[in-house]
Parts: sequence; structure tokens; C-alpha cells
Amino acid sequence: MDSKSKKPRAFRGVTLQALTGQQAQLVEAIAGRIFPATDTPGAVEAGALFYIDRALAGAHKHLLPQYKRGLRALERRAKAKFGSPFLKLSAAQQDVLLSALKAGRIKELRSGEEFFEILRSHVLEGVFGEPSYGGNRDLIGWHLVGFPGQQYGYPDPYINRVVDLEPVAWDGPPKKPDEV
Repeated sequence: MDSKSKKPRAFRGVTLQALTGQQAQLVEAIAGRIFPATDTPGAVEAGALFYIDRALAGAHKHLLPQYKRGLRALERRAKAKFGSPFLKLSAAQQDVLLSALKAGRIKELRSGEEFFEILRSHVLEGVFGEPSYGGNRDLIGWHLVGFPGQQYGYPDPYINRVVDLEPVAWDGPPKKPDEV
């Protein structure tokens, strides 16, 4: 809920629980640079942002102030170095800033390297984690690495061979839009 208006904030059709719309855009853009789409889907397509938002409203609520400070510092650095907000920068410029953050060279943020590692970890959790936590949309991450997910048993003994089953989340196969 937005503390000023007490109305839920929606982002891409999902109600945000911890982040503002502007923060969500920034986190999604950063996630897209940390785990970009190539010939396979990336963090944006997997919905890593929604895992992060949910985590910051729940189990990782204590990290929300650090996220807010880190995102503000990154925005200030983007404007100081390139004259534009992070979202308006080229991918190469965004990568320069994220590299500086990773190395702890953003003077506006103490412990920037720690914030980067938390953010990177959360992006990866959002891509590869259990979909019920908000990320790994359509089991994208599990498809990428060939993880079969929460199988209820295997039709063959999979000893010493690759499991080639379609991934299944804890609540069963992904639902088609018309089944929701």
C-alpha cells in the first residue's frame, strides 16, 4: 500500500506489496541487466521483480530500507555521471553504473558492494526459485537449467541420467490463462 494514498500500487497488472512503482521500474531494469534476456528469457520475463517485492514485504522486510537507500544512490549517481535517470540510460551506461556499484565505487552509497550482492542474489532467487514466491514465471528458470521441479514421482529410475521431465511447481503444472 502506498503510505500517502493507502491505495494498492499496481505494476504490470500485479499489486506491489513493498516497492513503489518507480522503485519497481528501477529494480526491474537492474534485474534485466544482471540476468538479461538473450536467446532465452531473462529476469524480466521470469518476473524476478515480483519475487523481490514480495520478499521485501515479508521475509526480507528488514532489507527494504537498504533497497531504498541503494536505489536512491544509484539514481543520484546516474544523474551526476550521465545527466539522466538510470531508466533513460543506454544498456552500456547502466552496466557502467552497476559495475561501479558492484565494486563499491558509488560514493553516494556506503557498502554499495553489499547492496549489489543482495540485489543480485534476489534476482537469481526470483529467476530460479519456487514460483509460489512470486518469481520464476511459467517456470522459466527451471526450464533454463533443466530442473524438473516438484515431481510427484518419476516414471523411470533417474539414477545417473538427466531428468528430462517438464518442470512442475509445488501446486502442479503451470495453469493456462483460461484455467486461472
